[in-house]
Amino acid sequence: MNKEVKNWRFQFGSYKLIVLSDGTFPVSKEFFFADTPIELIDHYPDQFDAPLNFLLIDTGEKKVLVDTGFGEDYLPTRGRLLQCLQHEGISTEDIDTVIITHAHMDHIGGVSQQGVSVFPEANYVIREEEWAYWMNKSESMEYQKLKSIKDQLVFVSSDLEIHPGICLQHAPGHTDGHLTVSIQSEGKRLVVASDILNDPCTLQHLSSHIAAEVDPDIGMQTRSSFLEEASRQNALLFVCHYPFPGLGYVKKRDTGWHWVRAKKEKERYLHDATR
Repeated sequence: MNKEVKNWRFQFGSYKLIVLSDGTFPVSKEFFFADTPIELIDHYPDQFDAPLNFLLIDTGEKKVLVDTGFGEDYLPTRGRLLQCLQHEGISTEDIDTVIITHAHMDHIGGVSQQGVSVFPEANYVIREEEWAYWMNKSESMEYQKLKSIKDQLVFVSSDLEIHPGICLQHAPGHTDGHLTVSIQSEGKRLVVASDILNDPCTLQHLSSHIAAEVDPDIGMQTRSSFLEEASRQNALLFVCHYPFPGLGYVKKRDTGWHWVRAKKEKERYLHDATR
């Protein structure tokens, strides 16, 4: 097995889900933890590697990829998502839908290579506000990536169900068109937080955010309402930059919000990085 492959496969209701590690990317503490009390993050060095977790949803009829990672131009430390898919016997042509939660490079770098779409049979779903924001940033790499897949883009302007049990919800703040993804099957709910959250240690200080956040005030409001709803629904959360596999629950205690990492229950999760 390729030692760079790190997948986490589990059954969720009638759906098969696979967490795919795109690797890690180097960040500074200042960038990753903007507006954060130092006592919450003093265990982090000034420079560290942040995780990159992404999700493949196999409904049995459709294969839906939530974000694409950095892309293979950034190998070997990141850009490993295609290797992870290949390890599962999934080709780029097998992907029916790519959900773009937002258009930062760590989430869309893998949509194309040298101007050619990586997933030729897929619709790329993006919020209209996200497209509009980046079309005004013509000097950016994000602009170039989005333009390269423009003929495959599907724009959404309201919360909607794109496949049975898979719903998109607008969650602005980190970017104008940031999306969360809700997956429901057989009475269970999983929600993809994407970049609403940065690290479990900051759940008790909701103004903490990644410095690339476009509107931190709206971002904090979104975080607060997101956590309240996730807790009320007892939803399993999937968080891009949390320690692999980024799965767990949020619980509200006297001292604030806390992260409870999902247990590897045999009947619910299959973790196999050695197959």
